[in-house]
Amino acid sequence: MSPSLLLTSLALYLGLLFLVALLGEGRGKALAQGPWAYALSLAVYATAWTFMGSVGRAATEGATFLPIYLGPTLVLLFWPLLHGRLLQLARAHRLTSWADFLFLRYRHPLLGPLAAAFLVVGLLPYLALQLKAIAQAFLFLSGEKEPLADVAFPTALFLALFAILFGTRRLDPSERHQGLVLAVAFESLVKLLAFLLVGVTMLWSLGNPFPQAQSRPELAPLLLPPEGLAGYLAWVSLILLSGLAFLFLPRQFHVSVVENVDPKHLPLAAWAFPLYLLLINLPVLPLALLGRLHLPGENPDLYVLALPLEISPLLALLAFLGGVSAATAMVVVESLALSILISNHLLSPLLLRYRALGSLLLWRRLAILLVMLLAYLYFRLAGEAYALVGMGLISFVAVAQLAPASLLGLFWKGTTPQGALAGLLGGTALWAYTLFLPALARSGWLPKGFLEGPHPLLRPEGLLGLSGLDPVTHGFLASLTLNLALTLGVSLFTRQEAPSRDRTGEVEELAALLRRVLGPEAGEAFLEQATGLRGPEAAALAEAWLAGSVGPATARLLLLSATREAPPQALREEVEAAARESRALRTYAEALEAARKELSEAYERLKALDQAKDELLAAVSHELKTPLTSVRALAEILEAHPDLPEEERRRFIALLAKEAARLSRLVDQVLAYTRLQAGLPPALAPTDLKGLAEEALALVKPLSLERGVNMEEALEAVHAPTDRDRVLQILLNLLHNALRHARRRVRLELHRRNGEALFRVVDDGPGVPEEARPRVFEPFQSFSGGTGLGLFLARRLVEGLGGRIWLENGNGTTFAFTLPLEVSHEDPGGGRRGEHPGAPGVPPEEGGA
Repeated sequence: MSPSLLLTSLALYLGLLFLVALLGEGRGKALAQGPWAYALSLAVYATAWTFMGSVGRAATEGATFLPIYLGPTLVLLFWPLLHGRLLQLARAHRLTSWADFLFLRYRHPLLGPLAAAFLVVGLLPYLALQLKAIAQAFLFLSGEKEPLADVAFPTALFLALFAILFGTRRLDPSERHQGLVLAVAFESLVKLLAFLLVGVTMLWSLGNPFPQAQSRPELAPLLLPPEGLAGYLAWVSLILLSGLAFLFLPRQFHVSVVENVDPKHLPLAAWAFPLYLLLINLPVLPLALLGRLHLPGENPDLYVLALPLEISPLLALLAFLGGVSAATAMVVVESLALSILISNHLLSPLLLRYRALGSLLLWRRLAILLVMLLAYLYFRLAGEAYALVGMGLISFVAVAQLAPASLLGLFWKGTTPQGALAGLLGGTALWAYTLFLPALARSGWLPKGFLEGPHPLLRPEGLLGLSGLDPVTHGFLASLTLNLALTLGVSLFTRQEAPSRDRTGEVEELAALLRRVLGPEAGEAFLEQATGLRGPEAAALAEAWLAGSVGPATARLLLLSATREAPPQALREEVEAAARESRALRTYAEALEAARKELSEAYERLKALDQAKDELLAAVSHELKTPLTSVRALAEILEAHPDLPEEERRRFIALLAKEAARLSRLVDQVLAYTRLQAGLPPALAPTDLKGLAEEALALVKPLSLERGVNMEEALEAVHAPTDRDRVLQILLNLLHNALRHARRRVRLELHRRNGEALFRVVDDGPGVPEEARPRVFEPFQSFSGGTGLGLFLARRLVEGLGGRIWLENGNGTTFAFTLPLEVSHEDPGGGRRGEHPGAPGVPPEEGGA
């Protein structure tokens, strides 16, 4: 197959991966946060080891590949109990790894850094495995004979870039990487479908291999269960080892805990992930047997590629992309998880010491690149001497060393920091002696004599003279046994240190600390969440926020600058009781002050009302005096001169009627003002506003004819639930005001606009003086004679009906008011006021005086 075709296909696939991740960050965010994406992301457990290495192991050792997948399946039986508790702890303390948990549980300064450094070293073989799988597959399909490092280096750099772009945007501990999760879920589907398609096609093309295998003496043992004590011990060990690896692999913690957005996703994942493992393992044994039957001289790790290549290059290309998807998903998530371990537990204390903590995000990104380069270096040094599965199992044993300290710390309060540290150191040392260093010796980087050991009882692969066990089973049992024994033994003979006192601090100071370290957004979010918390609770919350970003040890050091030791519990209770009494007294004093202010305001309102009453009485008396005097004078003339000419008599009677009408209007305005002051609610009913406007025009028509003013109208059919009498009063007040000032015309408009009925009364008079505009709706403000109540009453009536009234800018005078078409709130005393949205350029004070 052409190398250029393989490179192009690889580049296109990785580009598609970028697009999927971008989709998860944008429109596909809801999909990335769904339960199926979460369940599929757990399948990052199935790596190139599964896609290629399992077939290779099955071709040489039969069904011994199955325990690697039975372990996680059995672990999921305890998933709700174990993982639910872990999720609760992780959310409360912003845990990002098991190393964070070890520091949180034991408060030992060495446990976190030791676990982080050990995991980085222990997982290098696993990362190198993925690079080897990609390089091995590329060279096999292209037919090249270059070293295995052919495409491993650029692939490692590309995957490091992907992890940096989609995994290290900021230090925010609450950040979720939806794009990364969706990309991993997508790759889980790709490798599953590719593997199943290859298996089905091979069975369809080459037939069922099981009858032939049973008849071949060299293949029949591959179909049998393990024999002897060593065989059963190897099976049980691999089941236990894979189960522990599933729990403690950093990438599994990252996708199952850190990226979990909803604990309700756990039940679906508890059955969907075992189903996934079942499906992806169905083709393993058939492909292994077909490879042994048809390609006996081929490398078993390459059967997944070699068999499809015999049928169709296109199918082989699909198998290649499936293997690439299995490798890249693991590399991206594992490198991200390890970079967080490095930055939080190894780098952040150093950066804090040299006052360079602000560059932590940059160092986290560089840590991803460093991890990938170290994995590539291990691949060049030792990777070519080991089969894929062997490299992966070495890393599994390394990860399992976290189990005793973590699980005992989670469920047994008697575990001490000394015991956890002793167990981890002992298990790590024995893992390196029995597995890691022998791998380097087999690669030629250590003398071959190292495999013999300094004494027959100290052979790295046969301690105490044990024989018959494969190196992985031997190294796993020896290191885990020593680890567990030291953890339990030292814990039983040491005492728990007295827990350090809680810290306490002011919420504002803690928020300022978070602003400096995590940025202003995190500081504001913390301030909102911590408001109302007591000092120790706020300090614990701040420590959790910091720990998720800079590591628990550094968070503890940072907290010292903004907190102090909390007093003992008894003293704290007394202080809190005194504080509660002080708060109660302060609350009582504040209530008294509020009551005093309310009484003062009520008194001022009463004074204002009394003054308004006096002003009203004075204004009404003055206004009533003029028409009453006219009525009296006209009546006396008519009485004293009964022989007046008929024409003169009619003129005096007309004047008498005019003055009586004026008196009636004054009385109506005073009564309306009194009703408003009494707070009587409006009588709402469905009203034809167009008909009401026409009625108002008819009522003022005699006055318009008398003054020689032309009345115009532009009325739309609008209905609204409102008080008919009050709306009529508003229209009459505005129309009378317009007729008083108009020269030649007055125009009444009614329109439906933005869910409201909009009235406009326009006249061509001189307009309102600029200095008088702010006071135009105030009571007793008359600029052309009258009581000055008309516009004030109009405003109060409009607001009581839930509308707004304002004076528009422009030539002449234009008053506009709105009424809601749907009533949601009534305020009989004058409710909403404000600028009308459809009145551009109207100052706020004119929009609702």
